[in-house]
Amino acid sequence: MVNEEKIQENKLRILGRLSAGLIHEIRNPLSVINLNLDYLKMNREELNPELNDCVDACLESSERIQNLIETFLDFSRKTNTIEDFISVNEVSDRAIDIMLPALRKANISIEKIYLENHSKVKFHPIKMLQVFINLLSNAIEAIESNGKIIVKTFSKSGKEGENFYWEIEDNGSGIEDCNREKIFDDFYTNKEKGTGFGLSVCKMLLDEYKSTLSFESEFGKGTKFTIKFRS
Repeated sequence: MVNEEKIQENKLRILGRLSAGLIHEIRNPLSVINLNLDYLKMNREELNPELNDCVDACLESSERIQNLIETFLDFSRKTNTIEDFISVNEVSDRAIDIMLPALRKANISIEKIYLENHSKVKFHPIKMLQVFINLLSNAIEAIESNGKIIVKTFSKSGKEGENFYWEIEDNGSGIEDCNREKIFDDFYTNKEKGTGFGLSVCKMLLDEYKSTLSFESEFGKGTKFTIKFRS
């Protein structure tokens, strides 16, 4: 058991180094792409309208990649001290904005049902954003196309006081009974190109702030993940 834990720990360290190196390698060619796109934009009068639209679309996509890279780098730096009472609704909106291209490509509609004027929760904003993006990505991948995702925030009274929740529900493929106990394990995935890190990372980050992640699912009908933030 100790050897298995050691192997797993080494895998995570190696993957972390590879990911950081890969991100830095992506930034260099991305800068070249941006410079060339900016040059084309400066000389847009020489281009026809269709090419101008293509340049604008490429610049927008490039900017999104750059934002994702910066988010990853912020997340990977030692930022544990940068935490505050933050608005879950605002971070949720930011995550949805980042995932809008993927939602549109899959023709998935998204509905937001937020509790207004809620009390803020103490959490690291980048880490919360990472959790929300991972769960949104999973929901999108679970839906083939023309589906729907509902994102909610709400509160409930409990023994320890008022608890605040963030919830995401999709009408995708659902989770088979045989996989329910595995989905939070590192490296587990049933996706052809999946890394197996999304849910395990979510759980790790939420555990750090004594928050919990639970789910309900019916195979073939959809899944609902619920985060309960520490009071």
